[in-house]
Amino acid sequence: MVDLFLKLKENAALLWYEKTTYCLLCGNVSEEPVCLICQQAYFFPNLPRCGSCGKILAETKTRCRNCETGKGPEGLDKVTCLGYYKGAWKELVQQIKYKGQPYLIASLAEVIIPWVIRCLPPPDAVVPVPMHPDRLSQRGFNQAEALASIISRQLAIPYQNLLDRMKDTIPQTTLGRRQRLRNLRDAFSVKPGYSDLREIVWLVDDVVTTGSTLEECAGVLKKNGVKKVYAFCLGAGKEE
Repeated sequence: MVDLFLKLKENAALLWYEKTTYCLLCGNVSEEPVCLICQQAYFFPNLPRCGSCGKILAETKTRCRNCETGKGPEGLDKVTCLGYYKGAWKELVQQIKYKGQPYLIASLAEVIIPWVIRCLPPPDAVVPVPMHPDRLSQRGFNQAEALASIISRQLAIPYQNLLDRMKDTIPQTTLGRRQRLRNLRDAFSVKPGYSDLREIVWLVDDVVTTGSTLEECAGVLKKNGVKKVYAFCLGAGKEE
């Protein structure tokens, strides 16, 4: 009887009191999944992004120095990122990716969805950057698929897992730009059976560095009939 009473008391508390929530980055009490202080520190909502590679810019311009001098990706119609891939934001993205916690992406939907709506034109489909089957079997999930799936579900936009990754490439972070492009050559293809691709897609990945992966995926999509490819990722660099 005592146990039953305690259980009823606990349930009553849940009904009458709001649950305390905490910022996923700093751990302080916050009504948002990322508190306003951390949003300012990592999201820089008032700074522009390089339209070619997604890098956060310190000035009011549309392209970073690399992309202005032809060293950035080509073929993407626009790239945007949510936050600066450093500090606590980088740790959270790596926690999602390497510690098997893709459910944290769902907790971030409240900040992800308004950003993509604000920055990118409406698409016909949301497409994740694929992972090679060997790496997928090791990790157990593709964080880009989890992210694209949540965006698709929240906005009622069709989710299309259109691409295959044919080559288990060397990690891009260890290579220069030319080597990255060679490393990714013929790495992606459209899955068999997809013949009627949507005209406008959002290509989704967790992080963009040089943009080579997004560029290669966009090239494959456009060769197969997609007219516009806009890309979204959780993190990117920042031009000082």
